[in-house]
Amino acid sequence: MRRLALNPLHQAISTKRDANHLSDLVHQIYDASVHPERWNAVVAAIAASLGSSKGLLFTPYLAPQHGGLLFPAGIDEAALQLWGSSYIEHDIWAQRAQAHGQLRIGEVLVDDDIVPRAEFLASRFYREFLSTIGIGRLCTCVVFEGTPGLPATSISIFRDAHEPGFDRADTQWLKLVTTHISRGLGLMQRLDTARLQYTSLLAALDRLNFGVVLLNESMQVLHLNQAARGAVSRHDGISINADQQLGSNSAAKRSHKLSRWLAAVRDTPETEQAHFLEGCRIVRSDGKGHYAIQCAAVPVADAWTAQGEAVRYVVFIIDPSALQLPSADRLITLYGMTGAQAKVALAFSSGGTYKQVAARLRVSEETVRSHVKEIYPKTRVNRQADLVRLVLSLAQSAV
Repeated sequence: MRRLALNPLHQAISTKRDANHLSDLVHQIYDASVHPERWNAVVAAIAASLGSSKGLLFTPYLAPQHGGLLFPAGIDEAALQLWGSSYIEHDIWAQRAQAHGQLRIGEVLVDDDIVPRAEFLASRFYREFLSTIGIGRLCTCVVFEGTPGLPATSISIFRDAHEPGFDRADTQWLKLVTTHISRGLGLMQRLDTARLQYTSLLAALDRLNFGVVLLNESMQVLHLNQAARGAVSRHDGISINADQQLGSNSAAKRSHKLSRWLAAVRDTPETEQAHFLEGCRIVRSDGKGHYAIQCAAVPVADAWTAQGEAVRYVVFIIDPSALQLPSADRLITLYGMTGAQAKVALAFSSGGTYKQVAARLRVSEETVRSHVKEIYPKTRVNRQADLVRLVLSLAQSAV
């Protein structure tokens, strides 16, 4: 492996990698094995020890919604969504490492070990995706290859393309740290798999820039993501009542009664449910803005658990005035949509039924339905709720 000269910052970081630094990292790793919500901080600390701000501890072949793990540092949800929906099939690093049989437990690889530099920089994966999020260098180690109860797991640390490549000291350090990651994760996977997967899922929800609330069968709140907690804490339209149910503040005049609307969603048979995007409008306390609320039932067979209870409903909270949706050109570039398809995807993300979207775009309902059918395979989703979530994940403003 070619050893590159270190820049001053990297040299300073390297000189701190002593027994005390390792002891501190090991302490954090085993602390996270007891408190899984701290894995993101562990990844950030490991990345910092390698002179980086970006890292990822994840199960590459198993998404969080299917029980996988995803603990990033310095990488936002929009980038992760984009990788999973549009660029996973162009991931030249993963493809080459797998094809060359390099993904072996305890094996540490850097970018040049996997793909020649010139070829990587010319790849679509780098030009269209990685370069936009400040990633051009890789140092990765395989934690688990994949055995019963222990899915294939890797820890990857990234630098930008203009930064020096990872050297032998970096790879040895990551290999040393990874042995402790394997013990911490191994303990959790064997003894508390459900809790670890649940924490990974909640961490993913916190990276979303719109509110997400998980409810049980009785419409009681089980979990609010960070954006939803912010909306509730403002006391300007949305509240949680004494029965732990979502409601609208009394000061928010002209608002629909949120708790009543959610109860109607719960009591309406699935075959008679209104369109997902036909939600509830909650006027904010100042009377000027409003929150758009949408709710989707979680099929019993796919139910998550939160606080030991099954999640039966997911509520989305959006502030239309604070949300800057991606441009049609961005959707065209990222997902290969046509101009008309991009307009339809954005229209649904702004709220409305097929009929309302058709009227807004001045086309027929059948045209809208035809566009949606063509959008699904391009975005790798098969439900309107997932399409809306995907588009909203690219938005620039929080709720």
